[in-house]
Order: sequence, then C-alpha cells, then structure tokens
Amino acid sequence: MRLGVAGMIPGDFNVDEKLASRIAELGFTGVGAHWMQPPEALTATIRQRFRAVLDQQGIQLVQFWGMYPPIISPDEQVRRTGVGIVQEIVKLGADLGAAMIGVRPTSLNPRGDYWPHPDNYTPQTEDRLVRSLREIAAACDVHGIPIFLECHLTTTLNSPESVRRIIEHTESTWVKINMDPVNFVRDLDTAYHTTELIHHLFDVLSPYVASAHVKDMYVEDRHVVHISETIPGTGIFDFDTFFQRFEALLPDGYALVEHLPESQIPQAAAFVIQKLAELNIPIRR
Repeated sequence: MRLGVAGMIPGDFNVDEKLASRIAELGFTGVGAHWMQPPEALTATIRQRFRAVLDQQGIQLVQFWGMYPPIISPDEQVRRTGVGIVQEIVKLGADLGAAMIGVRPTSLNPRGDYWPHPDNYTPQTEDRLVRSLREIAAACDVHGIPIFLECHLTTTLNSPESVRRIIEHTESTWVKINMDPVNFVRDLDTAYHTTELIHHLFDVLSPYVASAHVKDMYVEDRHVVHISETIPGTGIFDFDTFFQRFEALLPDGYALVEHLPESQIPQAAAFVIQKLAELNIPIRR
C-alpha cells in the first residue's frame, strides 16, 4: 500500500518547500487537503504553486475536499447550492491533479456536518443524498475524476448496508468510498470487537473502496459511553486485520493517517511503518 497524511496541509494551501520536505521525510507520498475558503478563492496562482511544491517532493494530492452547504437539505435551494459548489470542487480537484474528491454526506444538524440529527436517517433524506450524488457524478463525467464518500454513523451513511445501497442507487461508477472503520464504531460491543467490524465492512463494501484512513480508538472511563479517537497504536483497533484486508484489496491504494495534530503525526507514522513491516506488507512509492 501507499502511505499518506491528512491534516498537515493548511486550509489556505500555503505550502512551502520546508513543509513538503517534512511530509516526505515522515514517509508519506500522498496527502489529503481541505480547502477552507470558497472555490473561487483557489486561484490559478495558488493552484500552480501548490502543485509545483508537492511535485518537487514526489507527493500526490490523493484526497481533496472543500466546504459547502448540506447536500441533503429539504430546502431545495440550499441543496442545489451545495451540489453546485461540490461540482466546482470536482473541477478544481481535477486541475490540481487530485486522485479523488472527498464528499461529506453532511447533516441536518446546523451545528456541524458530522453531528447527529434524527432526520439524517429517513428514507426522504437518503433519496435527497442519492439525487445530489447523481448530480455531482455528472461533473465527474466531465472532468474524469472520482468522488469518494466520507462515511460516519452520525450521518445518512451510517452502516455498510446503507452505504452500499446509496452508492448502487446513484448508478454511477464514479462514486466510491473511503474505508474508515473507526467511523462505524457505534457501541461498546463494536469497540471491543473491531476485527468483526473490519471484516464486515470489507465484505460489504470492497467493490467501492478507493482509499482508507488510519485511526485508532479507545473507550474512555466516563459515563455514559465515550469512544474517542487516538494515535494509531495506542488504542484497541485491530490494525493487523485492517491493513491485511486493505492490502489484499488495493495494494497500490493510499492509506492516510488523519485527525491528529502535527506533533503526534511522527509517532503515528512510525507505528504504521513498523506494523506494515511486521505484516510483510510493502510500502509502495
């Protein structure tokens, strides 16, 4: 597999040679990047500079995200605005040379795209998500770049079965997923048996996997139930099974460390490199 990192690229894409060199020194050949401003602010000058700096270090922009209103909103104007912005993000990602475009299913909770809301799981919301993804996939047809879905149990993409159903209903070969098992840990039984969760996810979703995120998790000693992310190698996630299943499926695919402050990324990278060596899984460049 190939190794990448999400979280070291600033939201304004102000990447200099020093940062790019640091990413490469940690063993990463790919990055995930979030553009945190409106699409029109990502000018040609910024895009050219960004690509040039990464190219100097042989770093691939694997995953590219942007910001947009909810694409599952029952307000049709809001939904269409969100879809239109994602279509612009697809165009920008193609120009940046990204391998794929990240699409959040968003949430009906106004406080955040990944915060829960009871209506995230209704058939009507699922239908709106399918419609939005079909419209976004039309931009993929034009620009020749796939999208991948960021799944999470707090969103409409809350189980492997719902994810597969939604993808199949889009009737598009451009719609893929990012494999992130920690995002499906919903209770203590799942947390303590991640091996079973990993196998189930790969068994159901393998035809649609385009990349993976590398995270760990642990159960906090708090009431009622608190399950939190942590540095890979310091929690209870079954990385042996995860890496073996991903390597068997996508030996040239990217697995990206994410959701860590930069100060903790070296520890995560060292763990991943060591674990892959123990499993005799080669790191491809």
